[in-house]
Amino acid sequence: MERRAIAEAGGAALVSALMAIGGLWLVVGYIDWVLVVGLAAGVAIAAAANHRARTGHAEAVEAEAPEVTADNFEEYTPIAAGDGGTEGVDGESEDGQPAERDRA
Repeated sequence: MERRAIAEAGGAALVSALMAIGGLWLVVGYIDWVLVVGLAAGVAIAAAANHRARTGHAEAVEAEAPEVTADNFEEYTPIAAGDGGTEGVDGESEDGQPAERDRA
């Protein structure tokens, strides 16, 4: 596991444990350590799984992305308004309403 994943999982577990301790102390008046440790362990596992899913998805997207170079970047760049995109139909439709492209 890399350092960032360890820091995320450890930090999430620590924060959840501290919140559980504070909540139990305020609401119940005593601390159930089994509940606190179980909650912290569950949060750490969830944070580690979340990190693994995010990085795995990023690696998959990076592997599937096309190679964009100075020669072919226009193929992958969306056309913005005023860039000579497709021409629309001006005017009104047959029933006197604004054209379809004018509707929000």
